[in-house]
Amino acid sequence: MRSIMVALRILDGIFIAATGFVLLVIAGLPIAWMLAQLDMSLREFQAFALFVIFSSLLLIHAIATSDSAP
Repeated sequence: MRSIMVALRILDGIFIAATGFVLLVIAGLPIAWMLAQLDMSLREFQAFALFVIFSSLLLIHAIATSDSAP
């Protein structure tokens, strides 16, 4: 398996996990215990989650549209 395919699989996994977790938070999953461990407010966590999701999408797009992509 080529390194690009491995990178895409890893990025896809990060994107799916982050999106799933954000959807669980939106659905009402109590995350106060995790926010206390991360020392973040809910607003900071939401901003961080959006950053992770959008950066994963941009990296997936950059790799998929590169010239060396399969």
